[in-house]
Amino acid sequence: MIHLVTDSTSDFTPAECKSLGVRSVPLTVRFGDEQFRDGIDLSTDDFYRRLTSDGVFPTTSQPSPDAFTTIYRELLATPGDVVLSIHISAKLSGTLPSASLAAQDFDGRVTVFDSQSVSAGLQHSVRTAARMVSDGFDTAEIVEALESRRDVSRIYVLLDTLTYLHRGGRIGGAAAFLGGVLGVKPVIQIRDGVVQPHSRVRSHSKGLAALVDLVNDAGPLAALTVVYSTTPDVAANIAGQLQTSHPALAVHAAQVGPVVGTYAGPGAIGVAVVED
Repeated sequence: MIHLVTDSTSDFTPAECKSLGVRSVPLTVRFGDEQFRDGIDLSTDDFYRRLTSDGVFPTTSQPSPDAFTTIYRELLATPGDVVLSIHISAKLSGTLPSASLAAQDFDGRVTVFDSQSVSAGLQHSVRTAARMVSDGFDTAEIVEALESRRDVSRIYVLLDTLTYLHRGGRIGGAAAFLGGVLGVKPVIQIRDGVVQPHSRVRSHSKGLAALVDLVNDAGPLAALTVVYSTTPDVAANIAGQLQTSHPALAVHAAQVGPVVGTYAGPGAIGVAVVED
């Protein structure tokens, strides 16, 4: 049997993990001396309240190899069991190296896959794997499919500010936006596993329109998810527009959790697409 493992930067809810049959390993968020397991010890709403009102800027850290070892050992209870472990880009977090180190103890029964993405982009990989497991595909076939989809996956995010991305050290190529004109909103993209600049827009409303245009100009899509940090009403509106223009797809809306929110900040909204 193939068991699926991911990490909390996928931003799945516990109910979604249960429905998909996926185990999620939490990263850690720290406010000063206080430490929380992502999605377990601190609710998303409480996190964003602290993010905007607490004088201490949060930091994050990857799970230890031991955290993965514990779950892998539990899932590999019988000789026919194998694990496919799908994670945030190794260029954004040390989570995948931790998983890879733990996997070395299980004689090839654990395959670790770099989604080269995060949040809804990582969700797309895990959802694909879950469908393929259900349909009876083996690990090699699933990995081949994930590699193909990874090459045509993009996330575009309209940020209210670059402050959080910059403070958190995940600014990447989007550093080119620093020092720009005040009031201009940055649109970044996650591509090839890193944060890259995409464009600047003059207002939040123009940025939202730009996100919709990016999706509609992408051509046929295999998957589409709207992501947001603190504005579910805006996300629902964008999702409704995109559902109308892509009626064959199930357009999900996903809230980014504490770890991803540490870098995206309040007011962030984006779209994750997989081209068909």
